[in-house]
Amino acid sequence: MFSDDHCPPHVHARHRADAWIARVGFSFVATAVDLISIAPMRNIPLQRVLNRLLDDVQGQLAICRRKWWEIQGTACLVNQWAKIEPSGMIRISAPGVAEAKQITGADYGPDSGQLHLIFRDGTRAAQEGVK
Repeated sequence: MFSDDHCPPHVHARHRADAWIARVGFSFVATAVDLISIAPMRNIPLQRVLNRLLDDVQGQLAICRRKWWEIQGTACLVNQWAKIEPSGMIRISAPGVAEAKQITGADYGPDSGQLHLIFRDGTRAAQEGVK
């Protein structure tokens, strides 16, 4: 991670020998990770290499979240819309989805792995995450 990185939360992975850099995105809400980009395109790694990279980032998700929060101080959720599922899980959604609310504040506790959200209507929600 770099101090001048921007949302969405992501890590950079560099393969010096093959001369490529990949950006892998992650979330403070969900446990899934995704490939954002690879550059340069002419040096794209094999799918198995990408799968291992994604698995590695997912396995280190708590560290990725902690470092992003320490460096950036944001979970990159303000102004997004979310829905609280009956189970209590928070799901990012599109505006206009039934029962979705706009997020106006987000705080993350790196030690507890807990995410606290404040919504435009004043309600709050908390979700345990990966520590």
